[in-house]
Amino acid sequence: MHFFNKKISRLTLLCAAFATATAWAEISWPQTPAAQLAKQRLEAFNTGDAANLQAFKTAHEPDMQLERELAFRQMTGGFEALRVTQDNAGQVTVIIREQDGDRVGSMTLQLDDKDSTRVKSVSLKPMAIVPADLMPTRLSEHAAQQRLQSKAQKLLAEEQFAGNLLVARGGDIRLQQHFGDARRDPAHKNTANTQFRLGSMYKMFTAIAVLQLVERGQLRLDAPLVTYLPDYPNKTLAQQTTVRHLLTHTGGTGDIFTDEYQQQRLKTREHADYVRLFGHRASEFTPGSREAYSNYGYVLLGAVIERRTGQSYHTYVHDHVFKPAGMHATGAEPEEQVRTQLSVGYMHTEKGLVDNRDTLPWRGTAAGGGYSTTGDLQLFAQALLSGKLISAKTLTDATRSQTPSGLYGFGFQLGGEGTARHFGHVGGAEGMNGALRIYPATADVVIALSNMDPPAAESLVEYYGNRMPLVTTVTTQSK
Repeated sequence: MHFFNKKISRLTLLCAAFATATAWAEISWPQTPAAQLAKQRLEAFNTGDAANLQAFKTAHEPDMQLERELAFRQMTGGFEALRVTQDNAGQVTVIIREQDGDRVGSMTLQLDDKDSTRVKSVSLKPMAIVPADLMPTRLSEHAAQQRLQSKAQKLLAEEQFAGNLLVARGGDIRLQQHFGDARRDPAHKNTANTQFRLGSMYKMFTAIAVLQLVERGQLRLDAPLVTYLPDYPNKTLAQQTTVRHLLTHTGGTGDIFTDEYQQQRLKTREHADYVRLFGHRASEFTPGSREAYSNYGYVLLGAVIERRTGQSYHTYVHDHVFKPAGMHATGAEPEEQVRTQLSVGYMHTEKGLVDNRDTLPWRGTAAGGGYSTTGDLQLFAQALLSGKLISAKTLTDATRSQTPSGLYGFGFQLGGEGTARHFGHVGGAEGMNGALRIYPATADVVIALSNMDPPAAESLVEYYGNRMPLVTTVTTQSK
């Protein structure tokens, strides 16, 4: 997401922190209406069978979105219930884990106020800090890398992953491996030079560009949008929404993947085109009062960068982010100018794996959609840690919690604590998935890029991150 695209994208973000433990038989389900309905709902969901979910919907949850549930089941592989943490009249909360991964979260089911056989709502939340007893055992570096490669091979065999992995420590690449095809023929295998679409991982570059301008006094975090886009169509939004709100998804600016956008997908080319399309739209909530992932918010940051620098967003980011970091294989050129090293994305459909190029935007934006390699992303990580792009103080601010959830900074997703604290970003949509994690205490960098559906790449990064040794004796300076 990414471009966090369409229905599946928000679920990817929702689960971005989702980590491992017990099995179904080991949990003791209370004999309460809420707990029993939660158990039945998880069982129906885990079958991945439309008829089972429809039966539960008919009997207990009329508002269930069946298509979304089935897509979510395919993406996650289902969930194990680990423990019930809250159970009272009309509501139950259960800690759950992905069946085939390490992501842990909580599911809260609330009963209808007037009918205890009906579900009023079901919500999922990732766990920013997972209890220690639910985490996998830490391994040696060699053992963790062996496990990672075995898991990647398993996903490759199941046609759930093709792509590249890279693990580095203190600037030294410790593992770099390639799996499967860049295009679905034997002549186009993935190599170290293969470029993959990044989706929302591009938001990191946008955030760094904004923070550079803040450091130079050309932007202010708490200045309203109208300061930099005085001709913005919706005056109220422009006066109430600040740069900080846009960076932290707290501006209520909404998404870009609407029916209106789909009708004009190939005509919507520059940031100004998106502003013309969505600029009259009101905020979804009072800016700063809530947190809701917003691709359009980052499009607006791209427009601000362009207005403030007098350059195109893509030129500015190339000159001030990619070039200083030594990144030569990263960009967001129009699809019609696609490079030969760029992989083709494949999405799972009822007809099997299908080329995703007909779903792509004309070109990437400040919200996502560009491309890169694992090697370039490792260079980006080292440039951040060594102070080449922004100061250490600004990086600290960017990578600490700036939102109510505690999971987002300025353009970076956050997780873990202590030496396991990490920052980075995931990205994905149909036929693309990627993830970067940077562990500042240990200078570990873990990257996976894939030309297949989420969550294969991000689950591999999570899998290794939860098992790697936490060694704090390395330097964070580039070598």
